[in-house]
Amino acid sequence: MANFWRRYRVLLIILAITLVIIFVITRGMEPKVWMSILLSGVTLAALYFLLASGLSLVFGLMDVLNFAQGAIFVMGAYVGLSMFMNPRLFFNTMPFFLAVAAGAVVTERLGMYLWRQVRAERGRRVLWWVLLIVAGGIIALALRNFPIRALNAFNVTAVGGVVPTAEAQEAMGIMFRRMAFLFAGGLVFGLMLAPKERKEERPRRPVWQTAIIVLALLALGVLLLVARDAGEGFLLGLSSDLRFLLAMIAGALVGALVGVAIETVLIRPFYGNPVTQLVLTLGLSIVMIDLVELIWGEEGNPPMQPPSFFSEACRSESLFAWFSENCRSIDVMGRAFPTYRLFIIAVGVLVFIAVGLLLQRSRIGMIIRAGVQDSDMVQALGINVRLVFTFVFALGSSLAALGGVIVAPFLGVYPAMGGIFQLQAFIAVVIGGMGSYAGAAVGTLLLGLARAFGDHFVAAGIDLPFLETAIKGSPAIAQASSVLIMAIVLLVRPAGIFGKKE
Repeated sequence: MANFWRRYRVLLIILAITLVIIFVITRGMEPKVWMSILLSGVTLAALYFLLASGLSLVFGLMDVLNFAQGAIFVMGAYVGLSMFMNPRLFFNTMPFFLAVAAGAVVTERLGMYLWRQVRAERGRRVLWWVLLIVAGGIIALALRNFPIRALNAFNVTAVGGVVPTAEAQEAMGIMFRRMAFLFAGGLVFGLMLAPKERKEERPRRPVWQTAIIVLALLALGVLLLVARDAGEGFLLGLSSDLRFLLAMIAGALVGALVGVAIETVLIRPFYGNPVTQLVLTLGLSIVMIDLVELIWGEEGNPPMQPPSFFSEACRSESLFAWFSENCRSIDVMGRAFPTYRLFIIAVGVLVFIAVGLLLQRSRIGMIIRAGVQDSDMVQALGINVRLVFTFVFALGSSLAALGGVIVAPFLGVYPAMGGIFQLQAFIAVVIGGMGSYAGAAVGTLLLGLARAFGDHFVAAGIDLPFLETAIKGSPAIAQASSVLIMAIVLLVRPAGIFGKKE
């Protein structure tokens, strides 16, 4: 018992203080009121956690603060929105990414020989930037005048009104020509991303396997183009539940791919240089938001239609009744609470459990935890630590993108949403302790509850036993509650609740 107290005394003290504050605030409230506020706070905590968990994982293993996490959150939201409501964008853009990937696979081995010929470190840096500029130029030329805004004009809220699919899409011949240019750009990218050191080389892939992968990528891209009209009709004909599931999968996959690209291209060349990493990820976040505005527009979008599981205009008496009624709300102590918010909470809990089991009970989790302690020793055992780093970055990015998809039916989608959620996620990570997965969960829970009770405090006020009238505050108090909590925690424990002193 004494060891337990010494180990968790700060957490227990903060928990006790939190319970006392909640008791004082909820004193005199009806149970249905404070329970509704509590559930709203947990809903926000679940959304914050999907960003904070990725930030905590990446920092814990790689000592990298990814300032592009919020932009990935936004991109996941827009990808999910497009998959759910505008699949023609998917069919007209995915072949381009497949063409670039196919080109990169072709020149992977050739790039290994290229980098061996350049011994000087300065020469390698110059060559890397030259290849990046050439690849970017080819891709920019391939996408010149591509009608991306017309493809996104799928509803009446678009600037200029709805553009029919037949008018928004380019002719098949032009699309194939663009794919050819993008394949060439992928060839240059493959040279740039090829392993540069002998110790990083993995067993060489046989030529026949490379050929199969390249042909499969190109064939899939061509198939998506040929079937774009039929595919759009098929996806829009599916139920909203299946389309929402596809939207979550697509958002998470795109987030993972973006994470792989960030780690491979921007982070990997600058390990051990945290200032450069911070500047690069911060600059990338600005570029990604500009890209989102270029593709989807600066205007916000209304909330995505929730799946049919949460769409019936009724109130279920219990959770068991909701499974058959699919009502928008459920009765919680005599007050209606949106069932979609319960879904958000469930996703947050499932992600917390799944990633926790991955870290504590799986072989890859053991490797990740060992890599945190001594990455050189893990590398000496024959484990590709760089590949583990890439996996962790992809996992953190996919969780952020998944959060963006899930928040779309709740709050809508707009370019600035990433900055708001990223700020709360960073504060939660600091409160919980940098690099602590459990700390990220505790930090987000504290912030979510603080914001929910703070909003109620602003709207209705708090009745204190020694005052005749309720005290009301300004909206700034609710917004500043997260910073106030962070300041209190850091005063008590500078490393955070679960943080360790260096």
